[in-house]
Amino acid sequence: MFSQGISQGISGQVLWYEGDLMPGFDKEPAVGQPIQREIHIYNATKMEQAEVQDGRFYSNIKTELVQKTSTDEEGRFIVALEPGTYSVFVKEPKGLFARKFDQSGIINPVTISANELVSMLIKVDYMAAY
Repeated sequence: MFSQGISQGISGQVLWYEGDLMPGFDKEPAVGQPIQREIHIYNATKMEQAEVQDGRFYSNIKTELVQKTSTDEEGRFIVALEPGTYSVFVKEPKGLFARKFDQSGIINPVTISANELVSMLIKVDYMAAY
């Protein structure tokens, strides 16, 4: 799947985290498991431009859906994008998942510059306790 000749956009991996991930002296750091999921990429989306359920699942996004892609069996994906800022979501049964946002309120942002392939690690951790 990689790199498919793509030199501008996002190259990423999606990992699943579940269970008690509280750090401790006798515990190994949590390692996520690669998962196959659908990735939805929208133009930069602020919190007020979407509905949120359970704090991390989004729906009724008011910005334009730019791309959809899927991860492979190793959780990897690559997508070509024009320069700009985007919001990246993972499709889950409860809605579109995103775990962070920036100081401007943009949900799970990534900014692409000309001739740049941005690496992105997405942690799907709504079933984990820290």
